[in-house]
Amino acid sequence: MRALLFLPLLAAAPAAPEAPLRSPVAAGTVREDRFPETAARYPGGIVARPHVEFANQLGFRPLQLDLYLHADRARAARRPLILWIHGGGWSRGDARGSAAFADFPAVLAAVAVRGYVVASVDYRLSGEAKFPAQIQDVKAAIRYLRAHAVDYGVDPSRVVVWGGSAGGHLAALAATTCRVTEFDPPASTGRMSRAAAASARPLPQSDCVQGAAVWYAPLDLGQHKAERALALGDNVAAMLGCDGDACVEPARRASPIRYVGADTPPMLLIHGTADEEVGYGQSELMAEALRKAGRPVEMLMIPDVAHGFIGKTPAATRAAHWQALDRTLTFFDRVTKKR
Repeated sequence: MRALLFLPLLAAAPAAPEAPLRSPVAAGTVREDRFPETAARYPGGIVARPHVEFANQLGFRPLQLDLYLHADRARAARRPLILWIHGGGWSRGDARGSAAFADFPAVLAAVAVRGYVVASVDYRLSGEAKFPAQIQDVKAAIRYLRAHAVDYGVDPSRVVVWGGSAGGHLAALAATTCRVTEFDPPASTGRMSRAAAASARPLPQSDCVQGAAVWYAPLDLGQHKAERALALGDNVAAMLGCDGDACVEPARRASPIRYVGADTPPMLLIHGTADEEVGYGQSELMAEALRKAGRPVEMLMIPDVAHGFIGKTPAATRAAHWQALDRTLTFFDRVTKKR
């Protein structure tokens, strides 16, 4: 019988101990966001920079926006700024969507190619904070972008706002409440020490704008006439933090139409005549108020199109989106043209 050979088991060598981490350590608490900048590139020399923090208030998530910049901004003349404000009943939505546009970031990049810097902003939703937080966040974004105008290649004298539905409401409110101090944004203190936060002040830059394009927006939140009705009652109440008769005065305070005056900038109002969520009479009311104040206003009514420019067929929806976008860009080209 052949002898069995027993080979000794080879014991695995002990793993070398991992070297301890030697990350740099600062002298005090680090509050800045140190995540590396990321960017996406689009045709026409557009660089999209996501998640740019423009405000940080104690007790809330950091507020961010997306930027669509020109690669040659350090060498070229400064460009006008368009700020897009998303819809969603003040309760949902984000900076990267609008109506039925299949790829809205690509749309914003294409708008930038026309000679603009474009920003798309996120604001606190109604489940996070009640009015006037939403308009304060929009104004904080405008001030931030003016404060960084050199970095981003922005001409601070040419800033326009654009929004749809609830975002259109905020765009109109931004346009009509220049120097209305009750809507001034608070100081951005979320990354400050307690001592620094105690003496912090909001950015001093202006949040006034030079024009507004408003798509299918509620503009008189207290309006209940049948032909000019709002089907956004629950969303309005949630945003205002009230109910029933208690909403009357808060709704008036939050209505852009209340603030129309001699300083209101040019405004473009676009609405579908089949809109049952925000009746097109809302745009008619706003146009009436602007004309009465002697302010420039343009209005486009798109027949048989519902809220969000949704038509009866895909072709009708597509045509309405393109028509509204073309008219909006023509309006911005005219409003921001250097004299």
